[in-house]
Amino acid sequence: MDLSKKTSTITFRIDEKYEKGLRKEAEEKRISMNTLANQIFGDHVELDQYMKKFGMVEMSKGSFRELLNSLDEKNIINFAKSVGSKEPKDFILFKWKELTSESITEFIKMYFEHCGYGMCDMQKEESLRTVSVHHEFGKNGSIFLKAFLEAIIQSTLEKDGEVATTENSVTLKFSD
Repeated sequence: MDLSKKTSTITFRIDEKYEKGLRKEAEEKRISMNTLANQIFGDHVELDQYMKKFGMVEMSKGSFRELLNSLDEKNIINFAKSVGSKEPKDFILFKWKELTSESITEFIKMYFEHCGYGMCDMQKEESLRTVSVHHEFGKNGSIFLKAFLEAIIQSTLEKDGEVATTENSVTLKFSD
């Protein structure tokens, strides 16, 4: 626990069935109810309310994979560029109010993990940022994510990033 963070104590009532479900989830994750509650509230405050206000739609991984598999490579790239060049910029400005390398990497991490595109690992060395994403969408997923990430960097920072891909991973490097 980070003792430097300020905390508050609140008391409220929840339906018994929700309490049982939360206790079960906390046990499965091997965390306290307090930690689970903080994660849930944090997700709501930091992400869910913005996603809802922004009109985001969730899609299952299977449906997304089917969508990608129904398109040829050219259409996947066009789709990714179209989505990556407008929505991320609008969302970043909506949530963080400014386009910085920091807000862009925060968006990528949040967006990818919440939308299920994959797990992100971020690194920053001097003025170089690296975003690595491991995903489960195969070759077409890497094609989409490569074009999507390139479009985000181009539309927000007006820079080109360096992207490397494998069948199930994409790594983007860009300078601040």
